[in-house]
Amino acid sequence: MKINDLNLDYYSDFIGEKEIRFYTNSKNIPFQRNIQKNSDGISIEYQLDQGENGIYFFSLWEGYFNSLISELDVIPISPDLPEFITNWIKSIGWSWEDVTDIIFENDIDWLIEKISLVNEKVFKNSTDLVWDFKCITDLIIFLEFVKENDMELRISLE
Repeated sequence: MKINDLNLDYYSDFIGEKEIRFYTNSKNIPFQRNIQKNSDGISIEYQLDQGENGIYFFSLWEGYFNSLISELDVIPISPDLPEFITNWIKSIGWSWEDVTDIIFENDIDWLIEKISLVNEKVFKNSTDLVWDFKCITDLIIFLEFVKENDMELRISLE
């Protein structure tokens, strides 16, 4: 399977609202933000396009992510949670400057396991959550792809 075969966009129907992006790249390609200086010398960051500089991303609406976090039942915060989940709960979001944004392999394993269980539970119980089964299923496939291809993974609130 190739990354271009995956549906990576679960945000474009929500443009104008907050977006969560899981960025991935090969470990031999350095992750670089797209920062450019304008004519006044002021630096401006532009969002990366899919595949730009060998970097791809899974994009989802923050509402889907918040529902997922809610269903993961991670409050109170325990020491075995992935750092990026703890950071999200404490800060309700991440910033490039303040938070370690790399998601490590054992955290990817944790995510795949927990998200799969939650998606199945929500499907069986049909709660009133803001939930998109296709989005969450495709997120699991994306995470498995990242793991199988030994790629780096980062997360960002945009």
